[in-house]
Amino acid sequence: MKYYYLLVLLLSFLFLSCEDTLRMIPENSVTFENAFENEHEIEIGLLTVERYVRKSLFLTTRPTDYGEYTDYRYKGDNGLLKESNPQAYTATWYHYYEIIALANVMLPHIDKVEMSQDRRDFYKGQVYFTKALVYAELGRKWGDCPIIKEEVEFDPISPSSWVQVIDYAIALASEAERLLPSYSSMTDYKGNAITYKSTPNKGAAQALLAHLCAWKAGCKYMAQPEEATYDEQALWVKADSVCTALITSGTYELANNPENVCTSSLVGDDPESIYEIVLRDCWNELESESPMSAHDIPYCFGRMYQTWPVIPGEGAGDISNCEWKILSSSVCEMYPQRITGKDTITDLRRDAYFYKVDSMAHDTLQHITGGYAYSWKWRLPRVATSGWQAGRFINFDQNRIVFRLADIILLRAECRARLGNNEGAIADLNTIRERADAELYNSSEYGGDLRYAIFKEREKELLMEGCRWYDVIRNGYYKTELYGGFRNVSKQDILDGVFFNAVDNNEFSENPLARQNTYWLKRM
Repeated sequence: MKYYYLLVLLLSFLFLSCEDTLRMIPENSVTFENAFENEHEIEIGLLTVERYVRKSLFLTTRPTDYGEYTDYRYKGDNGLLKESNPQAYTATWYHYYEIIALANVMLPHIDKVEMSQDRRDFYKGQVYFTKALVYAELGRKWGDCPIIKEEVEFDPISPSSWVQVIDYAIALASEAERLLPSYSSMTDYKGNAITYKSTPNKGAAQALLAHLCAWKAGCKYMAQPEEATYDEQALWVKADSVCTALITSGTYELANNPENVCTSSLVGDDPESIYEIVLRDCWNELESESPMSAHDIPYCFGRMYQTWPVIPGEGAGDISNCEWKILSSSVCEMYPQRITGKDTITDLRRDAYFYKVDSMAHDTLQHITGGYAYSWKWRLPRVATSGWQAGRFINFDQNRIVFRLADIILLRAECRARLGNNEGAIADLNTIRERADAELYNSSEYGGDLRYAIFKEREKELLMEGCRWYDVIRNGYYKTELYGGFRNVSKQDILDGVFFNAVDNNEFSENPLARQNTYWLKRM
């Protein structure tokens, strides 16, 4: 990607951000050397990078959608592992490298512009965090892929192993954690408080770093033998430490109950949210680029599960059209009731995440519901108000919550269980259960397997939020928790990359040194 092209991209979208309107100093002839002459312009450039993250980073959902919990997958669902159709497992990473290139454009100019060292660190930390986040997505979704460090590359680049990609992301996230201020301390170039949680901050860097360390530690079984020599216990210790620093920072706090998770935490700008992509009230911007783009952005999996009563114009019978469905009986098993004295106590997530489960499960409604529950974890639909699409559902008018505190508390629980700190792991597990009025942990659960109990708690708490695939793979639970052929893959299939995307053919023309995923190459 040429420098000129990148600069044109950068300047073309400066005025399209949903956030504060910022302007470049006019130039009769803008060149790459004079594009960034002061701190204001550096901030504009980083807002443009942030906009590309919003626009492109979560366009590719596979393979995460293969792991989402469902009691129904149709015959042709890719989550069943259809080896005869490798093209269905192919995804392009072009937009990811576009973000990396734009971020790399910024770095040399941050050092040249006059500003205090704190401000310089803040801007560099944003760049490092963004690149770490993108490489985390690349390394977990495609596995082996090219690493572009701090240059805009002109020449083809050979791919690096997923271990090397994650190592680079860990290094970037560590540097971002060191440089970035806490969320409450962030200010813009004028000294005004930054309130958008889409701006990278120390807590976001800690959450990302913890997940990266846990991924590398838990996925050692997927590394090639010559690379599977690292100390995974040291990585669990690091993840535990980083989670603790974030949890005890005092910057974030759990929502009071699961209902507030749905009505506030998953909407955005909430104390439980750590890092999020701003989408709320930005759909007009996305539609201006492409009339269908706002409909196509799968920033959450709610649309795969949800219909009536949230989606306008749909009725109770439309649940039969949902791609993924969860039985009412499964919901009641996940979020059970218990008798305490004379009181019947229900896990509050049952009625927060699903609409009137008990009444809608009545026998007289089986012909409508098919026995499935109505998810309503996302409550705010965005509807077109004009034109031929007036009244049509666009998307959920909520931010994309990338990390929230409940996720980090349960991740620390997993780290502690891995390290033999069962007491600490149970305390973290019970913190989330107490918030939901769920029964506290006892050693008889899941045959006494505490780590599996934590996995199931993450499944319940983060249901439909796009975390489950990573949780399954990190824990090696694919034989029981994935679907179809994914349960029967061999050790060699795993080393060949069955859990990663195939690489889109267009990437080979852009980079002749790129290589196809070995597992999928054998089947093409």
